[in-house]
Amino acid sequence: MIIDVHTHIVPESFPPYAGKNSDARWPAMGGCDHPHHKTVMIGGKNFREVSHHCWDTSERLKEMQAEGVNRQVLSPMPELLSYWFDLDDALTMCDHTNRTIGTMVASDPGHFYGLGMVPMQDPERAAREMAHLKSDYGLLGIEVGTNINGTPIGDPSFEPVFAAAVEHDLAIFVHALHPAGLERVIGPPAMAALVAFPNENAFAVASLICGGMLTRYPKLRIAFSHGGGGFAMMLPRMMHGWRTMGDTLFEHSPLELARRLYYDTLVYDTPTLKYLIDTFGIEQLLVGTDYPFVIREKSPGERLQALSISEQQLELLQSKNALRFLNHPQELP
Repeated sequence: MIIDVHTHIVPESFPPYAGKNSDARWPAMGGCDHPHHKTVMIGGKNFREVSHHCWDTSERLKEMQAEGVNRQVLSPMPELLSYWFDLDDALTMCDHTNRTIGTMVASDPGHFYGLGMVPMQDPERAAREMAHLKSDYGLLGIEVGTNINGTPIGDPSFEPVFAAAVEHDLAIFVHALHPAGLERVIGPPAMAALVAFPNENAFAVASLICGGMLTRYPKLRIAFSHGGGGFAMMLPRMMHGWRTMGDTLFEHSPLELARRLYYDTLVYDTPTLKYLIDTFGIEQLLVGTDYPFVIREKSPGERLQALSISEQQLELLQSKNALRFLNHPQELP
């Protein structure tokens, strides 16, 4: 069984904007020349063309079966996370997106799990909203951005969210969002996802390790998209700093803390995936594809087979690690 923890949804439609801010970047769905496609409009501008695979579980299932994926974990397209809205607008978008994901999961619970979203720009309110994710929407956790309006996810201000995740037994999936350093990326806009996202992910992992959140909440279950970006290459430098400067930098070994986190396999390269396994441990890797967007990796099981690992190790990568990350009570061994 292969469980893909990194897939995204876009609702088929959005409610009309009913807030008070005339400049709100409220999303809407526009027409498109391609059959079964729509255009996500944000602030009146084209953001992304998407297909019905974003909201139609039956269409997703056809491609899953063709590519050897048994289950998907659904999470919002990151641009929907709405940290730039005022609180009322953000709560409206959170409810709409969470209900969309919850409905998709409920339509076929044998093939889908769900992660929702909360208004991280108000950590106390976000923590309160997390108390209702399972009961109101049937979701197993949240997706969060690597930064919240420029503040890294490991900042102490987000502690209420991490405390709530432990209290309510929720998983957290971290996805690159509005990366730092875009002014240094040369080329068309698509280069941001190829060049800036890996650095942004690395900053986010480092912020959690340096900010002490993992030490205060050892039961946190946090996964990072795109293999944690460039963090695996950064980690030896952090370890050298810890060995030479000790407690002035880190209270605990960065490697020890890094091995408490999960990382998806979406690195597009078998030797790189082997390096992540060697660095973080095979029990910390989860299948991820970025379905259904153009950057996704198709048929992820093929890369896993290329690793030449034991059947027991393969099962960890394919599904058992994901079930432990989600802590799905009906299917944990």
